[in-house]
Amino acid sequence: MKLTRSILSLILALVLVFSLGAGVLAADYPESGFVDVPRDQWFTEAVDFAKAEGLMNGVGDNRFDPNGAVTRAMVVTVLYRMMEQPDVSGKTCTFVDVPADKWYTNAVIWAADAGVTNGTDATHFNPTVPITREQMATMIMRMLLTFADEASRKQIEQIERLDPTGSVRRQMLAEAFTDAASVSEYARTYVLLCKQGKIMNGDAAGTFRPQATLSRAECAQTFLNLNGLADSLILQ
Repeated sequence: MKLTRSILSLILALVLVFSLGAGVLAADYPESGFVDVPRDQWFTEAVDFAKAEGLMNGVGDNRFDPNGAVTRAMVVTVLYRMMEQPDVSGKTCTFVDVPADKWYTNAVIWAADAGVTNGTDATHFNPTVPITREQMATMIMRMLLTFADEASRKQIEQIERLDPTGSVRRQMLAEAFTDAASVSEYARTYVLLCKQGKIMNGDAAGTFRPQATLSRAECAQTFLNLNGLADSLILQ
């Protein structure tokens, strides 16, 4: 129990650090105008936010395609835009499946250089593959770590030292999600952080579905939740 409290304290401390880089809720953003985004849907505000902030665009014909798949390239590009597209001049891409002239190339270069992604292996990023929920949680939290100071970043290492086998994190995840055992080892800490920060939650059945993919509507909602992290902490 004492170890669980220690790890939870570290996770909550990190969430508080991350909130310093978060914005405000998107209540006043203009309507997106997409013909396939009615005003009475759960994702309407999120799409308004994503379009107004220039994070996600339509797919043509004034459509957003809320049920469409979201690829790894799409997510890393949105994160890159949230970071105001840092200059990657002079940096090279180590992934053999990311050509030099694609719309997502600079985003992947930034993400790999910043430690936001390690790729699906040492030489592949798999840009056109739909992203999984645990991959999304991992990329988001690693991006937020770029805001943190060195002491805060070392809290991740401290969590791993306190819980080298991951048993405590598995227990904590099990209290939050009925399918916690299916969360990959590399993603456990990041999924916990997303849960505590109210960025990614479980479904009505109490599952996280770590290997499931996200729709464009779910992706937009996740980024709205991320943007409103500071507000969610204040309201706790």
